[in-house]
Amino acid sequence: MTRLNHTVDQTHIRSINQRVILNSIYHTESISRAALSRLVHISKSAMTENIAALLNIGIIEEVGAGRAMPTGGRKPILLKFNKNYKYIVAIDLNYEEPIFVLANLGGERINHFTINITPATSFATRLELVKNAIATLTASGNLSNTDLAVIAISSPGIYLPESREFRANTQFTNWKIPELSQALEETFGTPVLIVNDVNAAAVGELNYGIGTGKRNLVYFSCGLGVGAGIIIDGALYEGSGKSAGEVANFLVHSPDGPVPLEKYIGLDALLQRVRDKAPAQTLHLVTKETGAVSFRKVTAAWQAGDPFIRACIDEIAGLTGTAISNIISLLNCDLVILGGEYHVFASQMLPIINSIVQEHAFSPVPVVASGLSRDSGIFGLFALSNEIIFNRLCGRSNGGNRM
Repeated sequence: MTRLNHTVDQTHIRSINQRVILNSIYHTESISRAALSRLVHISKSAMTENIAALLNIGIIEEVGAGRAMPTGGRKPILLKFNKNYKYIVAIDLNYEEPIFVLANLGGERINHFTINITPATSFATRLELVKNAIATLTASGNLSNTDLAVIAISSPGIYLPESREFRANTQFTNWKIPELSQALEETFGTPVLIVNDVNAAAVGELNYGIGTGKRNLVYFSCGLGVGAGIIIDGALYEGSGKSAGEVANFLVHSPDGPVPLEKYIGLDALLQRVRDKAPAQTLHLVTKETGAVSFRKVTAAWQAGDPFIRACIDEIAGLTGTAISNIISLLNCDLVILGGEYHVFASQMLPIINSIVQEHAFSPVPVVASGLSRDSGIFGLFALSNEIIFNRLCGRSNGGNRM
């Protein structure tokens, strides 16, 4: 038993060392073995063994030669991350215009596009559209299915992969995420990662956007849905049932009793208020041509300075600021990032939100607009995919399953 435990411990240590080495090489343009050893503080023998394993996999490669030491001698061979070892398909399943991206492991986009899907589109049609989009992406990069490391999807709602349970607002249930995930795995022979869209956006801002360098932040998404992605000590916090950040269910007092926050500030509530209460001049602006109220027309009216729409956004900003102030007092975070469809209203909303936060939060912090805008979720999928891929690779070289 002692020998078995020793073997397990050694295997675990080897995996950890490989992750440390791989992460360090990933975050540098190129690096010599000597410089890497000084950076990660791993013994020479362990360094040699683990670098050999990673080279054998192909996730790192030897390139060129660095500068010789001042004392002379041969120039060192440099190590570099092989960003084209495998590829990622990242899909942001928003309600009507899903984003499809093909990228390498360095986060470099090879191809990307959106497709239009109406709310009434059946799941069978949606599935075929997604399959065709993925096939188009791989063909554009002259890739086969075996070149894909993961298909990563961000979507509203909560998905529990162990039980394949999915919970989401009714307007998103046509996606049938459990069936979609299984069908894509079977079609492309590739692991499928499903991530809540707001959580993906939070990770994207942390790794690539305005949250870079922060340890504790909240991404507050407002628009078609209302939610918060929470980063604590540099890691995504999802809670026991992956439902952390469901701030849409924060309660707001009303004459009829407590009402969920989303019923006041969500996009559906905004559009309904415009339909029910907008004056004739505003209604003309937001219904001309098609006769229907849409978010694009509401945004255009806001940009034109329509007083009614501006008043609506003021009220939404006030309620949003109250919710964010409460979150800051609860979590004591470093930064709050405003994203989602209402990102377009940031110039009007942020002064109101920050005023409330400064006055009422116990330890006020800045509330800023998303730096990546609509792409925050895609970048989050890149980061989360790499985490999974790296873990698999480092386990694989120690006898784990091949990817």
